[in-house]
Amino acid sequence: MPIPSSAPLQYLPRLSDAALERAMATSPIVLVDGPRAVGKTTSAARLAASALRLPKDFERLTADPEATLRDLARPVLIDEWQLAGIDLLWTLKGIVDADPTPGQFLLAGSVEPATYGPTFPLTGRATRVVMRPMNRAELEGHGAARSFLERTVDGERPQPTAGRRATFSLDTLSTTGFPAARELSDPVPFLEGYAALIAQRAGDEGRDASRLLTTLRVLATLEAQAVPAQRVWDTADINKVTWANYEDLLARTHITSPSSAYESNRLARLTTYPKRYLADTALALALAGITPTDLKAEPSLAGRYLESYVMQQLRPQVDAVGGSLLHLRTGAGEHEVDAIVAVGLKIFAFEVKLGTRPTERDAKHLSWLRDNRGDAFTAGFVVHTGGDTFSVGDRIWAIPVSTLIS
Repeated sequence: MPIPSSAPLQYLPRLSDAALERAMATSPIVLVDGPRAVGKTTSAARLAASALRLPKDFERLTADPEATLRDLARPVLIDEWQLAGIDLLWTLKGIVDADPTPGQFLLAGSVEPATYGPTFPLTGRATRVVMRPMNRAELEGHGAARSFLERTVDGERPQPTAGRRATFSLDTLSTTGFPAARELSDPVPFLEGYAALIAQRAGDEGRDASRLLTTLRVLATLEAQAVPAQRVWDTADINKVTWANYEDLLARTHITSPSSAYESNRLARLTTYPKRYLADTALALALAGITPTDLKAEPSLAGRYLESYVMQQLRPQVDAVGGSLLHLRTGAGEHEVDAIVAVGLKIFAFEVKLGTRPTERDAKHLSWLRDNRGDAFTAGFVVHTGGDTFSVGDRIWAIPVSTLIS
């Protein structure tokens, strides 16, 4: 994998920073999860008074873990904690059971263990914070500001505009959210190397790394589609058992971010297939071998990866409001909603359209959902590539991509 410049980059605030600070104020142990190279260590280290960085400090930690941990200034960051094994969690359990003071330990890890054994040692003692590839607001330095979704949940609604120039370009879809690559003129070699590194994890666990890399490329070509799992394993030329192992590994390395299907007793014949996404749209494009030129030549293809990009913008915002990111599709495909954000009993729905002036027809699935879910439907948005904001129905607005990320 190409190594980015060693010059330190300015810290850009993350939407997860506030959640991390809240967790430190209420829980003795905070687990910081997320894909490799999304900035977990950088964000966590800002709150730590001391640190153990594995594998460098492996022998120091494992020689006498309890004594080592008790002697370090709090909060203690343990980076890549999973390299020390599950026994470390039992040691931490003993320490915080004796002293449950909040904010003692930060555990950053990029690969969750395949199993924690018959019980999870940190139940009731730890809070989990997920970090994801950066969205556009974070990349532009606005991660400390209240997000579009936070403002929307609090009751703010879009204000109509007229005559604003469209600023979105399909070239933006190739901008990666991995902090280390944010200043590279061409991130594709970095992303290819990143995928190879993830695939090597399969080799470390006794599986075929080359087949996992092939499976990643298949998933990249299926980006933003709700398809049965068999289509994945058939296309990747693997069997059902191998796919189950790969799916588990990709979930544990946080490289995939599938969107579960929305369920409601009031809506009949909903499909249960998840929509499949990689965590970073630029990574998906690189693995699928798709360039901005290809996107501009094929609008249907561009529409799928635009949807992927919008989901990447939404995920950290959804985390910040404690919501769930889902999708909806009826069994025969009569109705489909790209994203439903469920926050408590409220739902906020999103349709993504490649176009500069969506109409009420483009909002028909949102209108159907509104009419079927009644007061639970709080607001709907048609996210488009134009410049203006305007109403396209009761409680439904057309908004530019730029509004979603501002």
